[in-house]
Amino acid sequence: MKLPQPPAHLQASGRKFWRLAHSEREFADSHDITRLDMACGCLDEIAADEARVKVEGAFVQDRFQQVKEHPARRAIRENKALFLKIVRELGLDLVAPPEDRPRRQY
Repeated sequence: MKLPQPPAHLQASGRKFWRLAHSEREFADSHDITRLDMACGCLDEIAADEARVKVEGAFVQDRFQQVKEHPARRAIRENKALFLKIVRELGLDLVAPPEDRPRRQY
């Protein structure tokens, strides 16, 4: 089966996930392809923001010279959460957690 090409607007991390997702599952519905595109976009934004934080540092000074968390770090957290939600909606996280839990003692 020939895998579809990733959209041209995706960067390296998004393209890699696009190919991985299509190698594991066939996406017939257009809304699933749109969701996959959104998930890949999240990965691209995460990679870009992480590169920016790496260059500029995890903390920056605001106009009052107060040290604040870099705004890109918040964007990274939000995109990671969104990516996980989209992957769950697509059903790509099918590995179920183990159901063996130790019994409660009390």
